[in-house]
Amino acid sequence: KTFSQGFVYRQVPGTRLVLAGGVRLGLATGFERSVPRVGDDGWPLVDPDGQPLIDTVRDLPASERFYAGGDTTVRGFTLDRLGDADTIDPDGFPTGGDAVLITNAELRFPVTRTLGGVVFLDAGNVFARVRQVDLGRVRAAAGFGLRYKSPIGPLRLDVGFKLDPQVLGNGQRERRYALHLSIGQAF
Repeated sequence: KTFSQGFVYRQVPGTRLVLAGGVRLGLATGFERSVPRVGDDGWPLVDPDGQPLIDTVRDLPASERFYAGGDTTVRGFTLDRLGDADTIDPDGFPTGGDAVLITNAELRFPVTRTLGGVVFLDAGNVFARVRQVDLGRVRAAAGFGLRYKSPIGPLRLDVGFKLDPQVLGNGQRERRYALHLSIGQAF
C-alpha cells in the first residue's frame, strides 16, 4: 500500500490572492490468501470427495481500503461517499477501494481582516482495483467557502456542489451538494 501527495501554494503577483493546489494518489493490493467457502448455514462446503472448498482472495480488509469525499478531499461529497457503483453500494454506503485519486484547486482571498473566502474545484474517485484507475471516471465538485481567523486556527465553512450527481443502485439520486464545517485549511 502506498499513498503519495503533493501540494503547492502561490500568491498571485501583485495581489493578495493565493492559489492552492494538491494531488493525492493511493494504490494498494491485498496479499493472496485462501479462505474456506461456507454455506448459508455457516458450515464449510465440501467437494464430492469430502475435501473443503477453498477460494483464493486478494481483497483488502475494509480498514485498509481507500475512501474519499468530505471536507478535506472532494467537498461536493459527504464523508467517504465519493465513488461509483464499484465502491458505493446501492444504498449509497461506501465499500472502499484499492486505489484513490484526488485533485484540488482553490483560490483564497481576503474579505476583511479576520474573514477570508475561497472558490474551489475538487475532483477524484475511489477505484475498486488498481487496474481500474481511469481518468474518465473522475468525479468533480465545485464550490465556495468562508474562513474565519480564530485564535485556534481558521474556522471553515464550505459548500460543494457535485458537477455530475448520479442515481444510486436503489433508484435515488445523490444529493447535489454537501455542507462542511471544520477547523483548519482543506489541504
